[in-house]
Amino acid sequence: MIKAYKAGFVSERLRDRDGSTLYEIYDRALYEEIFLQDDIETLKRYFAIKPLAIPKIYSLPDDDEAFFDLSLIFLNALSYGSLDIIQLLVSYELEYCDSKEKIRFDRVGFQLLTEAARWGHFEMVQFFLDNQPFYADIHDRDWVGNTALLAVADLHQHKYVRCPAYSSVRLETNEAMINFLLDRGACAADVILLPVDPYETPEMPETILTLAARWSSPEIIKRLIDYGANIHAKLTYFPWDLGFYIGDEDFHHATALFITYLFDNSKAAKILIDCRGDNVDISDMLYPRDTRGLFPIYWASQNHMVTECRDVPESAFQERAQDTISTIRFLLGYNLTLVNIQDDNRNTPLYHTAYTLGLNEMFYISILKFLCDKGADASIYNEKGQTPLHILFCSTNTSLPIDVATISILLTYGASPTTADVNGNTPVYLAAIRLESIDAMSFLLENGGDAFQRNLKQETALDRVAIGTLSLGAVKSGEKELTKAREDMVSILTKAGEGSQ
Repeated sequence: MIKAYKAGFVSERLRDRDGSTLYEIYDRALYEEIFLQDDIETLKRYFAIKPLAIPKIYSLPDDDEAFFDLSLIFLNALSYGSLDIIQLLVSYELEYCDSKEKIRFDRVGFQLLTEAARWGHFEMVQFFLDNQPFYADIHDRDWVGNTALLAVADLHQHKYVRCPAYSSVRLETNEAMINFLLDRGACAADVILLPVDPYETPEMPETILTLAARWSSPEIIKRLIDYGANIHAKLTYFPWDLGFYIGDEDFHHATALFITYLFDNSKAAKILIDCRGDNVDISDMLYPRDTRGLFPIYWASQNHMVTECRDVPESAFQERAQDTISTIRFLLGYNLTLVNIQDDNRNTPLYHTAYTLGLNEMFYISILKFLCDKGADASIYNEKGQTPLHILFCSTNTSLPIDVATISILLTYGASPTTADVNGNTPVYLAAIRLESIDAMSFLLENGGDAFQRNLKQETALDRVAIGTLSLGAVKSGEKELTKAREDMVSILTKAGEGSQ
């Protein structure tokens, strides 16, 4: 039954199947409810009373501003899985469509099959495929360059204005849809085809495999490979797309294997390595050439961080940390020396982990400890003379206090609070600007840090306090709190200096 509204503006009464009166209201809630219930008979009566509500996209000129609003009517029906209503709407469009052999919605940017598939409506997808080419072709592409298979492989579908809510995404549904589409002839070698834009279009776009590598099971990865997906196809990442720093240049060398490491999908990574081909050495997979030294273990160590959301449960952080550890363990199982391998900037995996501890430090500290237990050397310095302890205080990923336990681990495994980088800056000097991390500063000083050690500019940590900031998460402190924090930092530095003299 349709929800009844007691007042509205439909000029004539609309009766439900039980004879009750239905009214439309100003936000078209009745119209939406009819679509949600796929109630075609009530919709026909609604259109009879209000014929202007019929979309008729094909009746519009190309420059008509109504395109967007009318396309939403179709998109709503597709997202609800309202197959009967879609068939009714298509029948109206045929009156204005040039072709009676097939119906497509390229002019408004969507395809019936792709929309039905990405919302997980199997009955609707089967109907469209059973009625090719009228309603669809399995190789049709929408406005973002996706086929139905590509859209389903892109789990969270961020390219679309409307997509399933994060909480409603079910991996098993997407995997079942991938299998269904492959059974019906979808191409596992598809890549996203975008309009050429030198500022926004990557030279090498995403493939089915690079999209699925983020989340799917090893069984799906294996089937995609068996059906023609290219393991070694490379895609381009813009520097800001990865969630960690790779320099200012575009990265053109990311394969599906890189993606599995970034998203901690170690089981899928094993399938990719096992299926690499007879002529491909495993070393080419673990530390491939032409990657600016950014080998897969760095991608795993950086960990694709859980975003700064207050409502993310602790279990999500803990689970992600364990996934990252499993991925790193998997890589080290092939070659333990990877634990201290250096990239082109002489950073080790420990650097990358320290750099991205950030907001989630209390959970990701286990990753740092795991690397150290496996032989990571915290005394190794990069081309700037920085150890991971320097990096910990250089990170701008968070303004929350640096955890003392993290510092303790790094000191235990070789780091020193008095090691100076190429500019003469020590971890103590760098920590002085982090006014929220006063406990961390105290710990550094208690473990050999020198409050009066000078850098090349002859500055000490006391000089740095003057430009220190105080922010806890997204909340920036006022002038009074900032002044107090600076006084506290100066106090512990001064006392430490007096004690060492």
